Amino acid sequence: MDFTFERKINYYETDRMGVVHHSNYIRFLEEARCQMLEANQLPYSAFEEKGVMIPVLGVNCDYKSHVTFDDIIKIHPFVKNFNGVRLTMGYEITNKKTGAFVLTGETKHCFTDTNLKPIRLQKQIPEFYDKFMELKF
Repeated sequence: MDFTFERKINYYETDRMGVVHHSNYIRFLEEARCQMLEANQLPYSAFEEKGVMIPVLGVNCDYKSHVTFDDIIKIHPFVKNFNGVRLTMGYEITNKKTGAFVLTGETKHCFTDTNLKPIRLQKQIPEFYDKFMELKF
């Protein structure tokens, strides 16, 4: 399923130069990832109800252009890699008005129990494993 999340930039997310502060993009990626998973019947709450956590192991962002207050961005999250223990999500952010690339990036995750011990999703929640396999590029 191709998924895109749109988001309007708030004034408080900008810096003194009037552009979105770089640290906010990590939040934007998380919002898009959560919305994409929910749209694919994989909400974070369902993982947590089953005792599964999805911590972030790393974030990489390449900033291409800036956006400012009131701009609308389109975030396209996608599964880059998934093996049942680790997950890498890719992201492309564009400016809705201009179509310009704003950011490309990725986040790396793993699946753990509530004590942060790594688990195999295929064993813990096989139906979620199958859904991720359908999303994998």
